[in-house]
Amino acid sequence: NCMGWVLYGTLLKNMWVFFGNAPGLLISIWLNLGAVKLLYQGHHVKEMRESTVAFLDKKEQQPRIPAAGDEDNETATNSTEDWATIIYNVTSQATPAPARHEAIVMFMSTLWVILGTILAFVDAMDLDAKLWMVGIVTNCILFFFYGAPLSTIFTVLKERDSVSIHIPTMILNTANASFWCAYGLAISDYFIGVPNGLGAIFGGIQIFLYMTFPRSSSSSSSSGGAKDATERGSGATQETQQVGNGSSTQINSATTRDAENGFVVASA
Repeated sequence: NCMGWVLYGTLLKNMWVFFGNAPGLLISIWLNLGAVKLLYQGHHVKEMRESTVAFLDKKEQQPRIPAAGDEDNETATNSTEDWATIIYNVTSQATPAPARHEAIVMFMSTLWVILGTILAFVDAMDLDAKLWMVGIVTNCILFFFYGAPLSTIFTVLKERDSVSIHIPTMILNTANASFWCAYGLAISDYFIGVPNGLGAIFGGIQIFLYMTFPRSSSSSSSSGGAKDATERGSGATQETQQVGNGSSTQINSATTRDAENGFVVASA
């Protein structure tokens, strides 16, 4: 979206449109790079956790053989090989990480490179045709951006609860759309005025729903779920201290599962 408006402002030689979106373009590049790193990190953390739990379950299910000479060495060797396999699978990226976000970023970047090439090298197009082409593409992207709250609006109407509305985003998006709509109408540029006017309307609907339907205390219930999960994890740890070494791995695995379930509840 910001890339489109930067191109539009460049063609129009409008410094307000250009400098109003150029910082957003730089920030969006930085945020997308950070999102890719976080996605890769989350994927490999999940792989490491699942591999470790599978390894512990495998060791627990193996028959216990009385320690005698070479059998201890063989057990230690197998454990080392298993850990080495886990580390190799994670560090060497043997399991491919999903790259959906990267694909979207590359698609949008390629789209704008193609459009920029057309604008620069196709001399048969006059300025009005170039502005029309960039304006249409940018407006389509902006419609998707401002249309994103529609799912939130439907959720609020269905549940009669405004907890799904993110207040800072609602306020900033509505203010941004209102100002750009006013500016577009002032200079008679409907590529700027119309889509931002639509965004201002969606923002006004969200504000109305936020004032109409009170927010529930779902955050309190989430905190309660996390507290219960922590207590279950502490109980399992205390049991581990009371039971012999033969059952410690199994109880620790249960603690791990409880902690994971608590994390899901706390972040829901």
